[in-house]
Amino acid sequence: MAIFSIIERSQFGEGCILSPERYDPRRAVLSGLKASVPLGSLVSLHKKTISPKAKDLPPGEFLVLDASNAREGMVVVRRDSVSQAEIGSVKKTLFPGCVIISRLRPYLRQVAFADNGIPGLQESTSLACSTEFFVLAPLDGQSIAFLVPFLLSETVQKVLAASQEGGHHPRFDAQTLLGLSVPQKLLERREQASLACEGAISEYRQVRTILAELILAAESQIVQVN
Repeated sequence: MAIFSIIERSQFGEGCILSPERYDPRRAVLSGLKASVPLGSLVSLHKKTISPKAKDLPPGEFLVLDASNAREGMVVVRRDSVSQAEIGSVKKTLFPGCVIISRLRPYLRQVAFADNGIPGLQESTSLACSTEFFVLAPLDGQSIAFLVPFLLSETVQKVLAASQEGGHHPRFDAQTLLGLSVPQKLLERREQASLACEGAISEYRQVRTILAELILAAESQIVQVN
């Protein structure tokens, strides 16, 4: 079924944008929430970047996350850290406690909480990620892990999908993300939800560790047989 919107000239976006995606009514699903706050009042966009030739960076290596390393709320990575010269191109920096979300192809659900247990993350290692990610950092020092299930919820995913613009590799913009309405009821249980989310990720790390040990044990037995 086709979707129609009637827009007055005064409602055109900044720069008189005529793209039909900008006025898709599905983008406004969350705007009707009365008891809510905008996401932008809870987080800031961390925009610091690094490049292979930057000269003002601290010593140490970087663990670089691509879009495929964010899956269903968790950072999944199996690679070694690299030197600054090996990061390849400009990357965004991030730190444990941030939430990352890819602005490209939201249907892939590339959202993740950056926890302290990311494999390969050490005291001398810094995190970096693709510029396709929006990096959300807490404004008040409290955990924002509770935002992961919010961003992965069906309603929010539909809003982000409807907000994509551009002909080649369409993306949603920062204004759309920061303008999402976060229900007050979710904020009331923010601490519990964040603890639950972080606990689930910690348990996932434990499972991965056990499986890795079992794989190594199986490999050693194969070598012994040969």
